[in-house]
Amino acid sequence: MEYQKLSVDVRNGRGKGVASKLRAGGRVPAVLYGRGMASALSLSVDPKELKQALSTSRGANSVLSLEIRDPAGAASEVLAMVQDRQVHPLSAELLHADFITVDAARPVDVRVPLIVTGRSIGVQAGGRLLSVYRDLPVRCLPAAIPVSIAVDVSALGIGATVKVGDLPLPEGVRAMLEPTRTVIAVVAPEAEPKAEEAALVEGEAAAAVEGAEAKPAEGAKPTGAKPGEAPGKQPAETKPGAKEKPGAKEKPKDKGAK
Repeated sequence: MEYQKLSVDVRNGRGKGVASKLRAGGRVPAVLYGRGMASALSLSVDPKELKQALSTSRGANSVLSLEIRDPAGAASEVLAMVQDRQVHPLSAELLHADFITVDAARPVDVRVPLIVTGRSIGVQAGGRLLSVYRDLPVRCLPAAIPVSIAVDVSALGIGATVKVGDLPLPEGVRAMLEPTRTVIAVVAPEAEPKAEEAALVEGEAAAAVEGAEAKPAEGAKPTGAKPGEAPGKQPAETKPGAKEKPGAKEKPKDKGAK
């Protein structure tokens, strides 16, 4: 698999002043952490170049080949994925980026869009299609990350459901939800949602909490760690680390859990 290339620079110093100077110069602060790193590495990145690197069909699930340049001019390369991006709430301009290292030979946890295709016979008969999930947490090797998972609902009648175990997952891709969990249902038309439909929505909310553990990551996540500190406990290869905040309240935060 060919990875998207992105150049980043090692930055010295932290705090609001350093971040402001970077942004004034057309760059934004970033941080890299992950497996095998004793501490997080403070970086700077060109937001336009990052946007271009993520413009592939996989979007935020793109695997990047980071070229890390230090002040002395030396360069090294590492595979990484974007763990988090902070943007301005009004202008939507990138303010900060978190990267986490990945290993081509180790599975990563990501969320992949769930695409519904076809028009179910239940909907044609007056029912309503309920999509419990817009995306699905899965685990696979970085090179096997699917662009999306498509589900044909044409044969679904009223009362029929699609469960996690029914999904047509690509080879090497495993869903990180129970096989019996409902992801799509065709429900009878009602003026108000039925209790069973509300229960499905509650199930989605519960899975969203579980899905917080399925971000694009492979390696240790320094929970609560700041750059320069040792990463914290890593749950089973997949949970990424806490993001670095370059300075106290240096920027607004706009983050929805993956």
